[in-house]
Amino acid sequence: MHTPTLRQLQQLVYLAEERHFARAAKRAHVTQSALSRSLQTLEDGAGMRLFDRSSRSVEITAVGERLVARARALLSGADDLDREMRLLRSGDAGQVAVGVGAFTGLTLLPDPIAQLYSDHPSVRITVVQDNWRALMDVLQQGKLDFFLAHTTEIRADDSLEIEPLGSLPGHFYCRPSHPLAGRRELSARDLAGQHFASVALPPEFSRRLDELIASPAGRGFDVALESENAGLLVQMALRSDVILVAGDAVLTQELASGQLVRLNIAELREPRASDLLLAQFGILRLKGRTLSPAAMMLMDLVRAQAARTLTGPRRPPAPRNARNARRSGPAPRKKPSAARRNPSRHHTKA
Repeated sequence: MHTPTLRQLQQLVYLAEERHFARAAKRAHVTQSALSRSLQTLEDGAGMRLFDRSSRSVEITAVGERLVARARALLSGADDLDREMRLLRSGDAGQVAVGVGAFTGLTLLPDPIAQLYSDHPSVRITVVQDNWRALMDVLQQGKLDFFLAHTTEIRADDSLEIEPLGSLPGHFYCRPSHPLAGRRELSARDLAGQHFASVALPPEFSRRLDELIASPAGRGFDVALESENAGLLVQMALRSDVILVAGDAVLTQELASGQLVRLNIAELREPRASDLLLAQFGILRLKGRTLSPAAMMLMDLVRAQAARTLTGPRRPPAPRNARNARRSGPAPRKKPSAARRNPSRHHTKA
């Protein structure tokens, strides 16, 4: 069987993305007939059809989908190798592409970026802001070195590495003229009937907030503006009576100047609801990918910023017997028995 070249694999990926020979050929900088011959060579070598063609469409087969997935991984690895060789030749810090969520970037990124530019003025930084699902797609395409996100919904796998950075509690905020702003303490039910501005929250968080807030009439956590644009969310809270869901770290100026105030919700101090707005931050990157020196330096600066800004990484809940042991205080250390030593978008709601 003929071993495909990287050029053929790239052409295969282009055709899978475009589903159109002329457009794929244009991206590959070859003629349409050359692209057709290249694909035919791949199919002959595989002994299977990779695309179903008709006069109106080009559809990828199941076999083609599997080969395209492998081709993308090989092309990403080749790009990494080429980039590392260029960096070694030039000795330059190079460039870094980082993804962030709406509030993640404001919390952890400004100071590290400023420091990196100060130390390495020639470095080039690209910042992509979106929700974590969109950033995950961009990361898998090899277009991001890493991204920062709230990690509540994300699970590591064979290709993904998640490094916990710490957590920060979230709160509810409004402008001083809001009817609720002057009250020393509120119950969650006092928020019933209000409209909220927020990033996309995990469905379980939204459901629990809705149950906590909902009045007998059924008005609960009613999100009027959901967006990954942090500036837009803040401006909405400054200009209207929506209540903003965020954290102190991203509203430093607005809180210091009195433009926004934090609402004191009694239930958020109770154990049953204290984690409802707890944002857990992390660095997400592909396992085994070689990062540029600039990306490595920026990651170190982000870690340092997280150590200054966030609380310690949150650990998984301990087993019940371990929790009970903690409540009763430390037990004296005993010598273990033999048995124990060998156990068995912007979306706006009208």
